[in-house]
Amino acid sequence: MTTAVIPCGGRGTRLAARYPDTPKELLPVAGKPLLQWTLEEAAAAGLDRVVVVTSPTKPQIAKFLPRYARDDSAGLTIDLITQPEPRGLGDAVLCTRDMVGDDDVAVLLPDNLFPASSGPAIAPVLAARRATGLAAVLLAELPPASGATGRATGHRRPDGLVQVQTVAAKGSGTAGLAPIGRMVFGSDVFEQWERLRSALSPGAELDDVPLLHALAARGGLVGVPLSGPFYDAGVPEGYTAALAALSLA
Repeated sequence: MTTAVIPCGGRGTRLAARYPDTPKELLPVAGKPLLQWTLEEAAAAGLDRVVVVTSPTKPQIAKFLPRYARDDSAGLTIDLITQPEPRGLGDAVLCTRDMVGDDDVAVLLPDNLFPASSGPAIAPVLAARRATGLAAVLLAELPPASGATGRATGHRRPDGLVQVQTVAAKGSGTAGLAPIGRMVFGSDVFEQWERLRSALSPGAELDDVPLLHALAARGGLVGVPLSGPFYDAGVPEGYTAALAALSLA
């Protein structure tokens, strides 16, 4: 079994100045909120259970989900849990530990948007996890220091996947493949994130990059090269690009 986790508890600071009254996860593209795009992707990939992690400052998400579940859920079971403070992606996933149990965890970031015509972006990542038994992450080709993630190094495997060897810190690295917001882990990821959290200074965020780097260093991470477009809709220029491309699709 695999449970999808959709983190929505972050501050969304890069879009907040432009859209102060709407959580970024509910900003519309082609008539649908970003969160709905992600829920539909999970359903299209065959996942039947989703945990949405929200924030006390985003009551709109809790209001949206019952309407979606009633009208458009495509059979998804949707649970909601609150992340008390925005302390990073790892902290958001750890909030779901009791709900997920022994399932694999598919993490889908709603501000990474993929055209539905390309198929569910999480599907090949799920397939890579099932085929290899390793953690898997989607990789996109990005220009130097672009985006909110560092670059990955590794080598192509005979099955077409990338055996990831290192993941650089966010905002660093030359042009190349970078992990983006579609990842699948075994249930042991909770213990790994707990160990990383225990080493943090008080108040520091629990990020995904140290986890990905640690997995890669011991041969436990494969990458799935993205074959189509994606939009980083969590930044103004990415959201504008998504509106332009997908509203006309």
